[in-house]
Amino acid sequence: MSNQTPGAQLWDTLAPIYAASPHVAADWLIEWPAQLRMCGDFKGCRVLDVGCGSGEKARHFAEHGATEVVGIDPSSGFAQQWSTLPALPNLRLLKGSYEDLLSMPELRDTRFHLIVSFQSLMYAADHAQAIAAMTGLLVPGGALVFSVPHPFRFAILRSEIEGWGHGYAYQQTAPYRYPSPWKSDVFIEQRMLRFSDHLNAIAAAGLRLESVDEPAPTEELRKIAPEKAEWMDRYVGLVIFRARAEG
Repeated sequence: MSNQTPGAQLWDTLAPIYAASPHVAADWLIEWPAQLRMCGDFKGCRVLDVGCGSGEKARHFAEHGATEVVGIDPSSGFAQQWSTLPALPNLRLLKGSYEDLLSMPELRDTRFHLIVSFQSLMYAADHAQAIAAMTGLLVPGGALVFSVPHPFRFAILRSEIEGWGHGYAYQQTAPYRYPSPWKSDVFIEQRMLRFSDHLNAIAAAGLRLESVDEPAPTEELRKIAPEKAEWMDRYVGLVIFRARAEG
């Protein structure tokens, strides 16, 4: 991708607001533990985090046993935050995106045991192409773990807004524009992908699907952030896929 795409420009605006949002703090109670479980044991592994945002999750991998971690994000807003973090010898945070992956000189001679993409793949210009690019950077037998908004989330939301039936709303895959939950006057646009779109992209890349998780609100979340739990009860939240390259 070029240095500034609409998605990158969006997150240039949202990055500092996102970092301070209580919504994000609540997400760490439910999303991150589930994402981490799906990653499995990454000690001694090379890890690539695509769409790494603030870099906190990439840093976790680097601090907990990964031999080398690379985080990539297109946003200048997030890149400015990286400069405030202490350096780690096994962590690099780079500007780039899904569209850049196979052409980035920093990645040319490196293959990864684990590639993750958490809540960012929906901003890729071409979803299937992005999964194929990440697959091309895996070692034989390496794993890809990615999370995205649950397809039911926007089917339910759009049925409420547009008055559509849930089934009709679910099948509308064209880009959808909606207010950011972190700043209501900033609008996010992304394609509305179905389960079949994710599964077909995994298959087309030659990956073998290993597991899928749809984390539900925990009792801890209900106590600490009841509004987030109530939202998840209504809109489901996220889905996480784990797939493996041929070994």
